[in-house]
Amino acid sequence: MIDTSLDNSLMSGYKSKSQIARVLTESWTAAQMFCPVCGCPQLCKFPNNNPAADFYCPDCKNEYEQKSKDGNFGSKIPDGAYNTFIQRINCNNNPDFLFMNYSLKKMRVEKVIFVPKFFFTPELIEKRKPLAPSARRGGWVDAISYMKIYRSRDV
Repeated sequence: MIDTSLDNSLMSGYKSKSQIARVLTESWTAAQMFCPVCGCPQLCKFPNNNPAADFYCPDCKNEYEQKSKDGNFGSKIPDGAYNTFIQRINCNNNPDFLFMNYSLKKMRVEKVIFVPKFFFTPELIEKRKPLAPSARRGGWVDAISYMKIYRSRDV
């Protein structure tokens, strides 16, 4: 059985909510998630700041990009640098996606959705306006992925 609890002991030393979320969710995935492609019982984490991939399967070598949100995703999911993302989804080893909803209030993972790489095409990616020159990362252009996440309902 998969443990959905997030390890709150990992939060110490972090003040940024985004860093806390990254550490909690990535450690959960490394400890609890299996490879949806081949069934290997664990995924390995790439080093931080790897372009467009967070995890890989040690058996089949499939790569995964994880996107996490406290609560539910909307119809658009923020991604990283636009050009890097477009290059990555157009290459031969583009990643599959793991979309995770978690609750910091409950300190648990609520849902993980696996989306195969072939669902992502350049037409689904929105290029946002560059950041203002006065911004900390002035001129940087990020991407937004259009995703419709359909919720199941009781019949």
